[in-house]
Amino acid sequence: MGVSGCGKTTIARELSNRLDIPFYDADSYHPQENIDKMSSGTPLNDQDRASWLEILSSNLQEWEAVNGAVLACSALKEKYRKILSRNLKNIQWVYLDGSYDLIMDRINKRTGHYMSGKLLKSQFQALEIPQYGIHVDIAQSPVEIVDQIKSDMESKKSEFGVFGLGVMGSSISLNVADKGYRLSVYNRADGGEADVVDNFLSENSEYKNIYGFTELKAFIDSLSRPRKILIMIKAGPTVDLVLNQLFPLLEEGDIVIDGGNSHYLNTKKRFDLAREFGIEFIGAGISGGEEGARKGPSIMPGGSAESYGQVSDILESIAAKDDFGKTCCAYIGPEGSGHFIKMVHNGIEYVEMQLLAEIYALLSKQMDYQEMASLFKNWNSGKAYSYLLDITITILEKKEGDVYLLDLILDRAGNKGTGSWSSKAAFDLGIPNTMMSSAVFARYISSFKEARVKMALKLETKEKSTANIDLKSLEQAYHFGRLINHQQGFKLMESASNSFNWNLNFSEIARIWSDGCIIKSYLMNELHEEFKSEQDLIQMNSVFEALRKTEQSVKHVLAVALDNRVSMHCLTASYHYWIDMTSARLSANLIQAQRDFFGAHTYQRTDSPESEYFHTNWL
Repeated sequence: MGVSGCGKTTIARELSNRLDIPFYDADSYHPQENIDKMSSGTPLNDQDRASWLEILSSNLQEWEAVNGAVLACSALKEKYRKILSRNLKNIQWVYLDGSYDLIMDRINKRTGHYMSGKLLKSQFQALEIPQYGIHVDIAQSPVEIVDQIKSDMESKKSEFGVFGLGVMGSSISLNVADKGYRLSVYNRADGGEADVVDNFLSENSEYKNIYGFTELKAFIDSLSRPRKILIMIKAGPTVDLVLNQLFPLLEEGDIVIDGGNSHYLNTKKRFDLAREFGIEFIGAGISGGEEGARKGPSIMPGGSAESYGQVSDILESIAAKDDFGKTCCAYIGPEGSGHFIKMVHNGIEYVEMQLLAEIYALLSKQMDYQEMASLFKNWNSGKAYSYLLDITITILEKKEGDVYLLDLILDRAGNKGTGSWSSKAAFDLGIPNTMMSSAVFARYISSFKEARVKMALKLETKEKSTANIDLKSLEQAYHFGRLINHQQGFKLMESASNSFNWNLNFSEIARIWSDGCIIKSYLMNELHEEFKSEQDLIQMNSVFEALRKTEQSVKHVLAVALDNRVSMHCLTASYHYWIDMTSARLSANLIQAQRDFFGAHTYQRTDSPESEYFHTNWL
């Protein structure tokens, strides 16, 4: 590629001979009206080139499917190159670079070409030099130019880099390599990590397209431009330390992707810092755990749409696929939106896990583990299907010898903070997010194991050994809780979208959560369709009716739970949310009176316009 007169045809023919693959000249595909226009000395515009580019794009896909080809094409603008490379798995750009004077001299010496020197200025004006590919100085001889192109191609620089070979980084690296990409991986070689790279390469020696590095500059130099680097390290200050090392070594147009569970506000700061270096930064939420990373995760990238377009082929190739074969990776929105969505994903995940734990605790009063597993299998075969319900069945059936493993696991739950982030964001945005907060607090309470044991002994309460719960009501209550959980999660995303001008697509978010991630479920497929016509989940007719019809079931389950001293943090929170959201009048009028009494905060009246505020001298 390059402006007219730079030698594209000559170089492409010679390269075609050397590589023994066909040569094509893009000029041969111009319609006659384009040729007539250029012959008259009038430059082509984007509309003139549109059909020509589409023809070339289609041909390139056909040529790639056979043996490949060398195409000589001006491809002056980035949007032209995007059309040409669309749907191609393997493309190598070669930019022939030369001065205006040199190229004008060559044009004046050539004969029989409809492109005259009169159009060269317009070509240079339209030219957008790519920040990638092989760049060659045309002042050299054709032989030297082709030698350089072949040498650069044979150096086989990697198309993608992964920084950090922990569990997730290693799994994603193998996933990328499985898709045929040349991959560079990096890990520091300090202390206990001295042999990480060597061990990774030796354990996966069958992969000939993975190259390991422990020296940062060598790792960066091994990548083709624009460099595309996925950072897979623990979220927090370490990410900033790594970026401070990376950014000075990178070049304008390079792309860095943070694939960890970073806080969305930190991602926004890093996005702005990267821009100061001319570097593109993407915050990508990645869900699915070790197995998902290896076989296909759900990926939620946020950043500029342009930078996502440059890495979309790789990210979408390694992502899971939904029921219709579409990739579970899609552009979320600007700056920190991808990490915000992943944060909410984790908040929903906390609740889904807590709901199952609450049902398990209640069922333990009347069922053994095998009976519970059988019940859950029945649920999981229908609309209640979810990944978390599926793994819960496996957990219930797991034994060590004659003992169920679940009985040997300490009842103290850990957390990594992402659940509490959702609650904090809800507080900041003024959104009721009661179920996520309840799930987080339930984990916090579990951590006070010693205190709980002492209090239980002191209370000397004799627990009931059996419960009388209607199993159909329990299934309906579980569905009720899940619907409210998703309602609160998507409402939180809606508020953030409006506050930060992200323009989130909830139908698409539900779709990419339908597989590959921890909260994948049958419900998510349903929501994908429902969100196409209604943005508020609780306003969807099917959802509202399901909640209305199962309210009594929730009351039954909560009554049995209270009678058996089984705490149900999340199910209780879901019920109260439903009651409040469907009550025309709440007790908040008393709170407003109290606020006005002690703080003169004023109040509105039911018999006056909402724009008017009042204060009473209560004494």
